Amino acid sequence: MKRSMNKLDITFILSIAVSALMAQPRIDVDTKKINELLPNFFFQSFNVSPVTKEAFNSIGVCYTGEGKIVYVSDKPFLTVPSVNNRYKAFVFDMVSNETSRLDTRNLCDIDNNNYNIAGITVNDSNTFMIAAMNDYRTNEFMAESRIILSHIDLSYGFSQCATPPFVQLGYTYTQPFFDSKEDYLYFASDIDGGMGGLDIYRVKMLGPNLWGEVEAIDEINTINNDVYPFVDGDGRLYYSTLTGKNGFDVFCYYKGLNRPIRLPSPINSRLDDLNFVQIGEKDAFITRTSGNSQSTVIYRLLAF
Repeated sequence: MKRSMNKLDITFILSIAVSALMAQPRIDVDTKKINELLPNFFFQSFNVSPVTKEAFNSIGVCYTGEGKIVYVSDKPFLTVPSVNNRYKAFVFDMVSNETSRLDTRNLCDIDNNNYNIAGITVNDSNTFMIAAMNDYRTNEFMAESRIILSHIDLSYGFSQCATPPFVQLGYTYTQPFFDSKEDYLYFASDIDGGMGGLDIYRVKMLGPNLWGEVEAIDEINTINNDVYPFVDGDGRLYYSTLTGKNGFDVFCYYKGLNRPIRLPSPINSRLDDLNFVQIGEKDAFITRTSGNSQSTVIYRLLAF
């Protein structure tokens, strides 16, 4: 006579299955060749050329589709002195290599000259935007000022703006990146519970201005500043962290690794390397400090 399974049986079987999954060996980065761990993209020859000038600080690259990126810069754009030295958004055309100001009309506080823009991200359909901003009148030094996120809905032909409900007053939320494939928003923050400095977090978008719980990416966060998250189409997470030897370097992490991988040259250099963004199989951008470390410059990496 067959005995039917009871709740204890089911619980026991499930616990064994979970234990088996957790016991699966991780990939030991130190026992593998780097070309076995990273995609072929990183083992091509690259032409590295500057997109912006050393005279200004430029960073925060976001690909918006149709061969264009948006970035932020303190490049002067008006003849009014009191408005210059603010971080505003610019558009770089990857075909013509021309740069123009981002049209920010009707984009809430992005169009307010009293605000610095620390970073912008959009979803694949360009129906909503997340912008990190701060009011320069509170603190002119962006590294010290509190930066918050603003959710800008563009799907109705006009903008509707709101602060996401997970944002807590008194903390920094900056360098946003939205992974449209998995509907996760990644950002850097100094909220309580982190490892120290800025750490990288993510939060699931459940619907229009509806978000899940904020999750720390414990596998990569350190006691130093961990910044500029970017996720490629295969789910690999790239970010920069402060190292002892070469300042900020770019690392890659994905599920199964026992630790993050430092990317090879020319992604990383002897300077600070930040904000890696890959676009397709032959194109990417990286931001570096200038030789005298007085500014940050965006470079384009074209494989050939």
